[in-house]
Amino acid sequence: MKLRTAEIDDASDESLLGRMAQGDEAAFLTVYRRRQRSVYRYSLHMAGDEEVAADVVQETFMALLREAGRLDPALGTVQAWLFAVARKQVLRALTAKRRYLSLEEEASGEPMIEGCVLEDLEHSQLLEKLRELIPTLPPVYREVLVLCDMQGLAYEEVATIAACPVGTVRSRLHRARALLAGKLRPLVGQAS
Repeated sequence: MKLRTAEIDDASDESLLGRMAQGDEAAFLTVYRRRQRSVYRYSLHMAGDEEVAADVVQETFMALLREAGRLDPALGTVQAWLFAVARKQVLRALTAKRRYLSLEEEASGEPMIEGCVLEDLEHSQLLEKLRELIPTLPPVYREVLVLCDMQGLAYEEVATIAACPVGTVRSRLHRARALLAGKLRPLVGQAS
């Protein structure tokens, strides 16, 4: 049993698909342990809600169980497929959430960021401000920012996940960074 476990632990996600399709629980658990945290972080950054992120992770890995036998490793990595499924789940949750916003919430526009002036911010506080600001970005910009800058995925992988050209990923990432800089500018202005 030890040798089998070691073989599974050393195997790539893509090579475990066949075993998962045959109901091999150890193969599934290996992929789950490897990828669950990054799918959760992505979902949390996209949705801004821990409960939604947890639901997205569950739905994403249930989809992996159902689709393992049909996934073609030649079309992309398991990780990219998981992010693509999580993306659809998050967008579905955001759409449903948007339907239930009160008129006051819709009219208020962007959330106000409370906090210290820039000179009082330490590095960790600045990072916290960025974490607060990321969910205020429109989903298409937030998505590429999270996948590229926070998950460290290549533009090509993000393009596959987001179902758009690499050039669009680059332009969305540039716009996301510009929007974040614009949102940070008032904090810099307060410090002057």
